[in-house]
Amino acid sequence: MKLLKTSFLLAAAAATSHAGAADFRLEYSGANWGNSANVVAIFGLDTNTIANTMGLQIPAWVTNFSMTITNAGAANGSYTFSDLREVYFSGSSLDFSTEVVGQPGFNGFTFWTVDTSKVWAIGPSNIELNRLGLNLRADLISFAPNGPQAPSGVVDFADWMSSVNNQNRVYAAGITLASLPLEGAHHRPMMSFDRMGKDAQFWATGDFGSSSRVRDVKVTSGEMGVNKDIAPNTLAGIAIGRGQQNQDLALDGSNDVIGNYVLGEIDYRPFGSQWIVSLLGMIGSWDAKINRGYSNSGSTDFSFGQTDIISRSARLRVDAPVLFSVGGFGFSPYASYAVTQTVVEAYTEAGGALPASYDQQEHNATEARLGVMATKVFDEKLKLIVSVEGIHRFDGAGPALTGQDITGSVGFSLPGQAPRPDCVRLGVDVDYKLAADLLLNVSAHASTVGEVADVSGAVSIRRAF
Repeated sequence: MKLLKTSFLLAAAAATSHAGAADFRLEYSGANWGNSANVVAIFGLDTNTIANTMGLQIPAWVTNFSMTITNAGAANGSYTFSDLREVYFSGSSLDFSTEVVGQPGFNGFTFWTVDTSKVWAIGPSNIELNRLGLNLRADLISFAPNGPQAPSGVVDFADWMSSVNNQNRVYAAGITLASLPLEGAHHRPMMSFDRMGKDAQFWATGDFGSSSRVRDVKVTSGEMGVNKDIAPNTLAGIAIGRGQQNQDLALDGSNDVIGNYVLGEIDYRPFGSQWIVSLLGMIGSWDAKINRGYSNSGSTDFSFGQTDIISRSARLRVDAPVLFSVGGFGFSPYASYAVTQTVVEAYTEAGGALPASYDQQEHNATEARLGVMATKVFDEKLKLIVSVEGIHRFDGAGPALTGQDITGSVGFSLPGQAPRPDCVRLGVDVDYKLAADLLLNVSAHASTVGEVADVSGAVSIRRAF
C-alpha cells in the first residue's frame, strides 16, 4: 500500500456538507521507545464544527480515517473508518492550517479501535500497540495538513515537482511537430499553386518555427511529396517528412524530439467555380528524449527518460474565390477546422538520485481558422499573397500528468494546462516561376501570443511533369 500520496490541494472530505473539511496526516515513531514501529494515519475533520468531546462516540466532524502500521508485529496492517470505536478531542484556539503538534492549545486526539487486541488507543502524545502482546508505543511526531510529501532525499520539494511538471512539454512537442507542416508548407491547398500546364508535380519543402515569448522552442521539418490529377477537378498528393524539436528546460535540462510523418491531401474544385475544398491528413511518430534537471541536496542532478509520441491530424478547409479587388489585390476568404490527437506513451526515467515514472497521456486538440488572402499577380512569373487569419482553440485543458517517484511511494497528479484560446497570424507568400515547369515558393508568418509558433517560415520547390 502506498503510504504517501501527493496533491496540491487539501483533500475535500467525503461528505459535501462539511464546508471546513480537510485531511490531516498523522505520523508516529517508536524511536523514543526503543522500537522501529511506524504509523501513518490520514484523519479527516471539519475544522468549522470541531468541538471537545467525551464518551463513546464518533463525532460528526470526523469525516474519514485511514491508518497503516508497520514494524509493529501483530498490529501491522491497514485500518479504516470502520475500525474506529471512539474519538476524543481536547483543545482550543488551534491553527489547523499548519503543524498542530506543539501548539499550546493542543491536548490531543484519542482514537479507540474496535479490536483492542492489536491497537488499544492512539493517544494525544503516543500510540499503544499490541496491548496484549509487546505493548509497543510510538510517539506522535506530526499532525499537519495533508499537503505534498517529498520523496526521500528531496530537499526542495517545490523545485522537484516543478521539474516533474516540465514533462508536460513532451505532450506539447507532439502538437507542435504536427502543426508545423500543416500550417507551414501546407498552409495553402495544393490547387492554389500554379499547375504549370501539367497534371503532376513533385515538391520538396523545408519548414522552421521558433517561439521565445512564452517558451523557448525551435522546431524544423522537411519533406518530399508528389501530387497528381486523379479525376476532373480533383487532385491528390502524398508526402513523407521528418521533423525535430529542441527545447531547453530548467537547470540545464533538455527536451529533444525527432521523428517521421506521412501526409496526404485531396483537393476538389466544383465544376464551373473557383471554390476549393481540401481534406488533409497526417500521422507522425516521434521519439522523445528528456533530460530532467532538479535540485538534490544542494546540487543539480539529472534523470533521463525516453518515450514515443504519436500524433494524428485531420484538417478540412474551404477556400472561396476572389470576392472583390482593391489596389490590384484580389481578396478571397477561407476557413478551416483541424483535429490533432496526441498520445505520449508511459515511461520511466533512469539515472539520477530521484527518477520518476509517468503514465500515458492522450488528448485531442481542436481548432478553427478564419482568414482572408489578398493576392496580386505581377506577371506570369511573380505572384504575391498577403494573409491574415484568426485562430481559435476549442479544447480545454490538456491531459493531466500522473505518475510516481521511482520508489512508488510518492504519487503525483498535475492538471493539464489550458491552451491560449485565441491568436492572430499574419503571412506573406511569394510564388516565383524559375522556369516553365519549376516554381519557387517562400512563405513567412508571425503570430500574436498563442499556441502557434511566434515566427515561422517555409521554402518549397515544385516541379511539374
